[in-house]
Amino acid sequence: MLLAAATALIILADAAIVVVPGALADPQPTTSPARGVAAAIVTPTVGPSPTAWLPAKTYFIPLPSPTPAPPTPTPTPTPKPTPAPTYRDTVVNAKAYVKARLGATQYNCIDNVFTRESEWNPFSGTPTGPYGIPQANPGTKMASYGSNWKTSPLTQVKWGIWYMYDRYGSGCGAWAFWQVHGWY
Repeated sequence: MLLAAATALIILADAAIVVVPGALADPQPTTSPARGVAAAIVTPTVGPSPTAWLPAKTYFIPLPSPTPAPPTPTPTPTPKPTPAPTYRDTVVNAKAYVKARLGATQYNCIDNVFTRESEWNPFSGTPTGPYGIPQANPGTKMASYGSNWKTSPLTQVKWGIWYMYDRYGSGCGAWAFWQVHGWY
């Protein structure tokens, strides 16, 4: 009897709780919404036969629900470039370009020269002689400012502004020369 009591004491101290095999393994997905781990607690008893053990009781231990991963943000669509505003290449727009670029004083001087030279007509003259709004001589000189020099008021005016500033220092310098000589 002493031997049986010592054995029972060792068993109680050594294995008070026994976990059901596979209970600590990764849980398999189930169709039930509850999640948890099943564990069995076995209570040993003292007795002469192995059948004296009480059956295991199963307890359900709930586990916290997994935190869902934050949703992957949808990438922001790349904006499509806004096309450059289209404008008509007209004499009115060429005049507005001069005024915006050089100011009212220079515009008035340039306007006086171009009005007397061609009356702002981009087709005035002949391409082999004086031609266009600035009356470039020959007109092909304006090709350095664009291949559309024969028909574009803006290309012709840009070339004319360059010419006035290169030769006379400003539009008003070209106008002063024109007043004395009748040409520039």
